[in-house]
Amino acid sequence: MATHAERRKATRSSIISAARECFVAQGYEGTHTDAILERAGVSRGAMYHHFPSKRDVFEAVYVAQVEETINLALKTRVDSDSTLEALFAACMAWLAAVRKPAVAKILLDQGPQVLGWTRAREIDAEISLPPMRSGLEMAQEANEIEVPSVEVAALLINALLAEAALLSAYGKPKPSKDIIEASIRGFIDGLRS
Repeated sequence: MATHAERRKATRSSIISAARECFVAQGYEGTHTDAILERAGVSRGAMYHHFPSKRDVFEAVYVAQVEETINLALKTRVDSDSTLEALFAACMAWLAAVRKPAVAKILLDQGPQVLGWTRAREIDAEISLPPMRSGLEMAQEANEIEVPSVEVAALLINALLAEAALLSAYGKPKPSKDIIEASIRGFIDGLRS
């Protein structure tokens, strides 16, 4: 039998999953809480117990999508002992994930609009900067790179990836995947000692 904590966690997960499907299909403005409740199979009271507002539900969806995308990228394996190559592979895996329409709709389209650019950026930084920083620190310890500040380099690579994702989605003209990846490769290779 599930504990109270396990049931709460399952309810919360169900609401987030249902809301993500609704937000992708109808957008934030087009999604009514009734649709989320119906899809999740929970009561209004259960939803408001976990999330005081639709915006709070969206923020939970956004956080879950950022975490899922980062975790997917971190699982990328490369046939190399190079920490820098592993970092580059993770960056490319993240970019590939963000190119998927459902992911782009949450992270690139709706996130900054619903949460505001500042809050979306704070969430991204909280989740994506620690592994980026860690990868760069490992590369520096292995003498693969030499940077004056790992923190600044991590921020710049994150910004580069965010801009690459926006270019992939909205660039006019849209640069090819190969051009974007070669440009990121050039930037990361420029960190080498």
